[in-house]
This record gives sequence, C-alpha cells and structure tokens, in this order.
Amino acid sequence: MITGDYEKLDNLAGLNVCSQHRTPLVVAWHSGKKCWVLRCGHNHYPDTITRQPSLTGLYRQGEELPGHIEDNIKKSMRRRAMAQGNNSVPEGHWLVPATDLVTGQMLTLSEIQALIEYAHHYGLDPDRGHVVLMYGKPYITLDGYLYYANGKHNPYTLASRPMTTDELTQYGVGDTDHGWISELLFTDTGAKFVGVGIVTYDEMTAMSEKNPNQLRSPVVAKHPWQIAQKRAEWQALRRGFPIGITDEKE
Repeated sequence: MITGDYEKLDNLAGLNVCSQHRTPLVVAWHSGKKCWVLRCGHNHYPDTITRQPSLTGLYRQGEELPGHIEDNIKKSMRRRAMAQGNNSVPEGHWLVPATDLVTGQMLTLSEIQALIEYAHHYGLDPDRGHVVLMYGKPYITLDGYLYYANGKHNPYTLASRPMTTDELTQYGVGDTDHGWISELLFTDTGAKFVGVGIVTYDEMTAMSEKNPNQLRSPVVAKHPWQIAQKRAEWQALRRGFPIGITDEKE
C-alpha cells in the first residue's frame, strides 16, 4: 500500500498505473489506516506501480498521433524553439536541447551534431529527448531507455514503490528525504535488476547560485516523489538494458 499526502499521490496517479492489473490509479481515503492511499480500478491497494506507456513506446516516427496530443506537442515544440533559437541547432533537429542540462551552457553546433550522431548510433531519437548533454557528457534519459527497451522486444515488467522503513535505514535516507525502489524483471528468464532513486532534502531546498532568491531545482522541490521514482526506474532500466556499456563506465 502506497500512502502519502493527497497532492503527492495525485501526481503519482496521473503518471502511473497499478503494476499488477495495469489499471489507472486514484487517490482514496483509507478509513482503517486514516490516510490517503493509491487505489486501482480493481479496488486494489497496490504496493508497486509502473509508469504509464509513454509516447516513446506507443508511437513510432511517422505514425499519426491523436489530435490533442499532436497539438500539445506542437505547442511544446514552438516554446522550445523560441527558447533555444532555431539558428543554434542543425536544420531538421530544432527540438534537440541546445544547452547543457546541468550547467546551462549553450552548446556549439558541432556539439549538437555529435549528440545527434550519438543518439542515432544507439537507435534513439534525439528530437524526443532521448539524449541530452550533462557536464559535457552524453546522457541517455529515462524516455530514451524506455524507447530502447521497447525496441528490444524482450518481455519485461518495471515496477516501483517507496522504500520501506528498513530500506530507508539501509540506504541512509534521511527523515526529510525521499527514497524509491524500482525492479525490472525479464519475464522469460527471471533475470532481475534493481534501481534506487533518492532525493535529499538538500536538493529540494538548495537555492540558485545565479538567483539566490530562487530554488535551484523547483521541479525537484515540488515533485520529489516523482523524481525519486524516475531515478530508480532509470537505474533499473540502465542495468537491464545497458547501452554502450563498453563506452560508459559507472
């Protein structure tokens, strides 16, 4: 059973489904436990949840998207293009991030081209945010790993949950931190890969060096549960579906 305050659970419900029944989640009040919990369509209180199928897994390049989704994507594309500037990216790839994700430094045209080639080398789509640059190094995102995993056609399940009390102690997670565990299981072989995701209180409260009156990571501060869950899933997927493992060392 996954418990918490209403807003956090509502955010999780919007992005995940029950890992057992694959049905949508809602936030419900548990009269026995006297707390808010996640409940699925089978009136089941899941211990683990899994992310809803994303566009990267459901739609391939060239396939038609539902109208409302396509409209939202086009709006997002226009906003990103205005923010990045069309002249800073190669023609036809103006959705590729034009800055380093961590430092915020503008990338050169050659760096962006190299990032695009890196994505293509591993069968990823740079225009869907599958790769970014962090501290000058290529980084494959959660969407990128999901896309890669779906393309492998290896049957697997991916479930995640908040850490138990014992696990929080084991991993040294503080009282004001957030910890999640994700488990990737290959259903044909039984091979299992575990990922850990932690968001610390220091991350949530750190202030920007450039703007001392603003949070350094407002998304992390507002949605620490989601970020911890994504980190756990990313690690489990990376271990189960290693990409360029000979090139990328831990």
